[in-house]
Amino acid sequence: MAELQANRTLSGSFAEVWVDGARIAELSELTLTVKLQRENVQLGMDVDSKITGYSGSGTMTVKQVYTRFYEVLEQAKRGVDKRCTITTALKDPDAQDGGEERYSIGNVAFTELPFIGYKMGAVNQQKLPFTFRPSDLQCLERIEVNE
Repeated sequence: MAELQANRTLSGSFAEVWVDGARIAELSELTLTVKLQRENVQLGMDVDSKITGYSGSGTMTVKQVYTRFYEVLEQAKRGVDKRCTITTALKDPDAQDGGEERYSIGNVAFTELPFIGYKMGAVNQQKLPFTFRPSDLQCLERIEVNE
């Protein structure tokens, strides 16, 4: 395995995000987490575990430049559960072999819509938590380890 160099470390400064095909240029942070649900299984005196399910959640933080995601509330008022697709791309110029990391997350359901949160002397940011089914998470491109 080749020696790892610091400049190969990926920087989120090169990330791009789209929601339903619309670029969210004002994004400041995106996190996705898949939580594994486990049940204990006793084998003799040992207690191990088995995966019995999984769930996905995340948070998108945007600097407030535009009014975003109001249509989700409007549809909820009519009883419609609007779902979105989030697509991410991270193409750091220093990435190993010029690689790119890209994901698509379908069936995204926002769980909170923080429309107002003003603070004097600060840039307005909005944190939008959401859930998704891990089976709707696809890795479209990955940066591989070269040995």
